[in-house]
Amino acid sequence: MSDKSNIEIIKEYIETCPLLKNGKINVDYLKDKPQSYSIDITPNNPIYKEYKDGTKLKQITFDFTVQAPLSTQVIVNLANSKFCEDFMNWIEVNNRKEILPNITGIQWIKCTSPGYILGKTETTAIYIIQMQVVYRQEAI
Repeated sequence: MSDKSNIEIIKEYIETCPLLKNGKINVDYLKDKPQSYSIDITPNNPIYKEYKDGTKLKQITFDFTVQAPLSTQVIVNLANSKFCEDFMNWIEVNNRKEILPNITGIQWIKCTSPGYILGKTETTAIYIIQMQVVYRQEAI
């Protein structure tokens, strides 16, 4: 059993993404500057599926949040959309290749929504990509 929490393992996994500008991700905190990233746990039923023998598939749902520059120049905003698409593709390819966070019993990591704007100012936007990790927990 790891000394790290599952969310810390997920954080470290996402920090390996080559698309991140500074490579550092916060948890439940987003800096007020472009190219800041955070993972924020979202509410859910932690039991994804339960079997008669007591084994469970458990889930962690979270938002991958990105503070990005926003501009009247379309090229800047298109770059933000491209980042979201590329990040989702990175997760999908890694999932297919079974390059996953080091959580015991992990089944998958996936994006459950495309990147979308949660809020914006004149110069920045906060993009959210909703995500899910499912792992198997044997009967206790």
